[in-house]
Amino acid sequence: MSLPSVTGLDHYIIRVNDLESATQQYQKLGFSLAPQGRHHTGTRNQTLVLDANYLELLYFPAELRATSRFKHYPDHYEGPVAVALQTTDSAAVQRELASVDIQTEALVSGGRPVHLAQGAEDAAWLNLNFPQGAFGVPDYFTCGHQTRHLVFRPEWQDHPNTARRIKTLVVVHPAPNGLRDRYRQAFGAISVGAAHDDGWQLRRDSLRVRFLTPAAFSARYPGVKLPAALGDVWFAGSIIEVRDIATTRKVLGANAVPFRDTGHEIVVDPAHSAGALQVFVQEDQP
Repeated sequence: MSLPSVTGLDHYIIRVNDLESATQQYQKLGFSLAPQGRHHTGTRNQTLVLDANYLELLYFPAELRATSRFKHYPDHYEGPVAVALQTTDSAAVQRELASVDIQTEALVSGGRPVHLAQGAEDAAWLNLNFPQGAFGVPDYFTCGHQTRHLVFRPEWQDHPNTARRIKTLVVVHPAPNGLRDRYRQAFGAISVGAAHDDGWQLRRDSLRVRFLTPAAFSARYPGVKLPAALGDVWFAGSIIEVRDIATTRKVLGANAVPFRDTGHEIVVDPAHSAGALQVFVQEDQP
């Protein structure tokens, strides 16, 4: 198996232009909040921590955008920009990528204070950025938590909407089957699903990425428009498993969040979730 040190999905990043407004939107979706964070580099974030993975709303002050890894996005764009892969050893992932001819830059250490009832402690990580566009879309990096206990805390994992985990990430691409060879080379054939006319799915433990053509995406999520500035290539958002979808409906209704209910999934348009498609499904649903 290729990239054996990648053990699943850790989180994904949603870039936002107004952290307070985006946070309020996710509160209306029924998520509990960890304390807002400020990275040592100057960015600010809000995490929505689930059982084993999480969503991160990330804000770049204007003075940091020119040097941001995501500077190629239009300034006005809000939405998903990168996937953090779970690992306990970013250096091992770096070696494994080199073995399939994907060269990376140096590992990146980072941190931020985490404010707890007993006082602040410093969360720390050692990450590896994959080359931009190495897999077409989305962009990836490893998140090597060195203080995982400061991120995944029970007091932040109980959500009114009963969210349990990010089940699947959703990506739109005009020719998704053309990406399969690169993923097969890096992740191994067993992780790369069969090609279909509408796309395919990557599976590696808790990491699942569904690649759809624009037509297939529009058929599955009618009325959800691809951002004009990104053309027909878009990391759209996520499918989130919940413990009780009836409760999810009640929370969204009580908070006056518009949604489309198909009976087996609840679809929230990116306009109401900081530019990210959010789909809620009952846990253990195929």
